[in-house]
Amino acid sequence: MYKKEMHRRPDGIYAAAPRGRETDLEEKPKKKNSRSERRKRSRRRKQEIRKQKLQALHDAVLHSIPDQYIDLYPRARMMERHFTVHIGPTNSGKTYDAVQALMKAESGVYLGPLRLLAYEQYENLNRKEVPCNLLTGEERYDTEGAKITASTIEMCDFSRTYDVAVIDEGQMVGDLERGGAWTAAILGLCAEEIHLCASENAEEILLKLIEECDDDYDVVYHERQTPLLVEDRSFRFPGSVQPGDALIVYSRRSVHAVAAELQRHKIPCSMIYGALPYDVRHEQARRFAEGETKVVVATDAIGMGLNMPIRRIVFLEMQKFDGFEKRDLRSDEIKQVAGRAGRYGIYEEGYVSSLGQRPFIRHGLKAKDKPVEKAVISFPESLLDIDASLLDLLKRWAEIPVHEGYMRENPQRAIRLTEIAGEWSKDKYFLYQCITIPFDEKDNRLLSLWREMVQLEAYGETLPFDDYIPYVPKRRQTADDLEKLTQSYARCDLLYSYADKFHHTEAIPDIMEAKRYLSTAIMHVLAKEKLRSRRCRMCGREIPWNYPHAVCERCMSYRRWRRNWEKDLDNDYLPAEAYDTLEDPDEETH
Repeated sequence: MYKKEMHRRPDGIYAAAPRGRETDLEEKPKKKNSRSERRKRSRRRKQEIRKQKLQALHDAVLHSIPDQYIDLYPRARMMERHFTVHIGPTNSGKTYDAVQALMKAESGVYLGPLRLLAYEQYENLNRKEVPCNLLTGEERYDTEGAKITASTIEMCDFSRTYDVAVIDEGQMVGDLERGGAWTAAILGLCAEEIHLCASENAEEILLKLIEECDDDYDVVYHERQTPLLVEDRSFRFPGSVQPGDALIVYSRRSVHAVAAELQRHKIPCSMIYGALPYDVRHEQARRFAEGETKVVVATDAIGMGLNMPIRRIVFLEMQKFDGFEKRDLRSDEIKQVAGRAGRYGIYEEGYVSSLGQRPFIRHGLKAKDKPVEKAVISFPESLLDIDASLLDLLKRWAEIPVHEGYMRENPQRAIRLTEIAGEWSKDKYFLYQCITIPFDEKDNRLLSLWREMVQLEAYGETLPFDDYIPYVPKRRQTADDLEKLTQSYARCDLLYSYADKFHHTEAIPDIMEAKRYLSTAIMHVLAKEKLRSRRCRMCGREIPWNYPHAVCERCMSYRRWRRNWEKDLDNDYLPAEAYDTLEDPDEETH
């Protein structure tokens, strides 16, 4: 039976306490070991266990990383290697001298940043009757009797021993996304003679890495072979375009728009940008070199060692999107591209111009580049032997302090892909193979295909390649098909990488056949078809190539008028029935 208790109100009168209310006279005893307390203790125990496991994993990762990163490559430490470091600006003959030494070797490898450069050296060596193989993440061509391989640097084989090796574009050692491949090649490549080509701002960090390896080296300084001049007169597009010009923009949309404008003025041009297949870019460069086209429109893809007879570089854009933001060009980026002007042996001088802001370009060419201060180190595969999941290893690696003079490669791509693939498998060795397949994970179509590959492979099944190899109708392809063709080629690249990595060799011939057909179709479109100029998304009217919006000024005015009218309507300035009777004042001309 409930016992009434009295409590004193603020006014001094005693009254019965409300049912269930505790008073000062008698405290309700607390129950021991209540369910909520047991849950709290259980959570605390789990958190403590998790904390202990993470600390143990942290200690294991630290223990597995040697005091010096050079010890991650014991085979290279057992060799006596000699480096020849070629330092100089663009168009100074660094790579040419290094490849000359490679041609005399009994066995060797060329390691470059782009498929296009590897392919260029592959063709160059075979043309000079030096048998050479090609190896990239997206294709492999074997040549009979070849003892030299031209390869992208990510495909470097650390288990092989070479007489001579060439590492091109060594300044990439400081790149947060890919620099780990250059650092690994310098520290771990097994070659008696290594030629390392780089720009001036990377000399100090590269020599520091070589000295850390306790290897011998000598430095060869190269001077630019033709003078580079900034033009004083203003440039107007397209009226100032001349034969031998390379017009530089920083997006595929801009390349197409500028090329369409040139076509309209009867100026034949080549196009080079990253999304094009490597053999298409090579064909476009050949057409320009042999005079079939007078001008090349390109992104900064031409800055990485691609040799073309360019007389003048013209910057039509001064900003680029670097994956995070749109920013002004850095001085080293300006020099890398501008240096392609004035091909030695063809022109006595190279020229640089721009669509406005010539002082900015002139300052960029004279400015001293910021030195590369740290080398990027990527996730060491040796950590896979630790008893932990790949995801935990990657996350712990991302938190471990790196040694002085190094910085960690951005691990976010690997972590994201591991989280996705971990849904179907916990085998870290399998997952590591999956996340190292090269593809653009920002492309949702490619990411979806990759997910399906991983899921089927994890369940012991094989992707039905016939259903995924792109089918291109046997008809004339037009400029409207260009984007679809390049997307299909990117899909073939992913299919090839997957088939090669997981040994589905029976599908490779069909994939390569599809790639060849797609390349031919793209070449036909670029050479024969009229490209579409930029058009307003609303009305389809042509707009200038560098117009900052996707909608023309007239349509923007109409949208503003419509928005203001609807705002007035919401404020009851007009009767509701007038909504259907009002018309666009420019409807006849719009």
